[in-house]
Amino acid sequence: MRSIADLLEELSPDHWRDRQAFDEELRITTEKLLGSNAEERTVHLREWLSRHQPCLFGRLAAKKDLITFCILDDEDLRRSDAHIRDKIQAARLEWTKAGYDGRKSGFVLLAASRRLAEAEPNRALQEFAQRLCQLYLLDECPTDHILHDEIYLEKPGPDRSVWKWLAGVNVFAAAGDGRWWQDHRIPGGVGFSAISVGHMVKSSQLSDVSAELNKIFGDAEAPFAQQVVDSLPKALDFAMRTIANATAAVSGRATMLLPDPGNLSVACPVALSPILKDMNYCNYAGYYHTDVTIPTEYFRPDVERPDTIKQMDLDFTYLFNDDDVDNSAFVTMGIGRRVRGELERNKTARANARVVNIKGERRLINALR
Repeated sequence: MRSIADLLEELSPDHWRDRQAFDEELRITTEKLLGSNAEERTVHLREWLSRHQPCLFGRLAAKKDLITFCILDDEDLRRSDAHIRDKIQAARLEWTKAGYDGRKSGFVLLAASRRLAEAEPNRALQEFAQRLCQLYLLDECPTDHILHDEIYLEKPGPDRSVWKWLAGVNVFAAAGDGRWWQDHRIPGGVGFSAISVGHMVKSSQLSDVSAELNKIFGDAEAPFAQQVVDSLPKALDFAMRTIANATAAVSGRATMLLPDPGNLSVACPVALSPILKDMNYCNYAGYYHTDVTIPTEYFRPDVERPDTIKQMDLDFTYLFNDDDVDNSAFVTMGIGRRVRGELERNKTARANARVVNIKGERRLINALR
């Protein structure tokens, strides 16, 4: 695949923007990102995400400083792919270490450039996104596939158990502003985010335990992030409210809740918010798959949603259904897997969990050195 610098030059301007300007908040943040130093850029992006990111998990993570950022500026993007890769991987290692300590649950990579911010969503922008994703995940990044990063957390104690979660990776672009897929917009250019809800929950629980220990020993230190989502059932409420709050874009909402059919096979694990009490807590609907990393339908100049894109059924049960042996996402993305320590003995772990020798987790080892 061609280099980032070459692909940047092949981008074409989005002439639709001549008639439809960016939303004012996104325009202002884009200008700040393009005109600031590295430290200021992180502040501007975090502030925008904490106020305008439709995903409540992402908004919460930004507000609580649970995200490690890697922002590439125009100078970075015109250098070699090796330079870009190394900068991303340095930030990724920083995130790995912070996640291991319970301080961060999300990673956001942003390529900020005026050419990117004003680019038409087409095949050239798609190839740029794919190449950037390759330099991030260090693997092939085909379109229309579900790709993951990984995050770890150590459980304090004599056995030094380490748990591992998969974190879904999703693309965002300034080009989405005003288009039917507006919920995947981001100021400044093109970016990727990975946030682990399971890790967020577990580190929040550790934070509560740590606070109690600190009281016993008179220690003011708070090694774990202070969070709000402290259980997977509570995360279900957040996930449903995220879907309910989808932007009413030019073609309507791209994701939506479904009514409760009254015959769901599993009980709801939490008392839902009043606005959600009559809604389906197992499934929802969407015109794009919320787990797909680089959907090809984003990389078309269409403003309104094409008629060829049909509604699909999507799933909430990875957050709570531990009785389904085929629901492996409950383990890999929800409760997590042990990679050091004894295998858990419950039914779900016997069916789905696997022990991975920590010696094989190379990025974690490098982060801890």
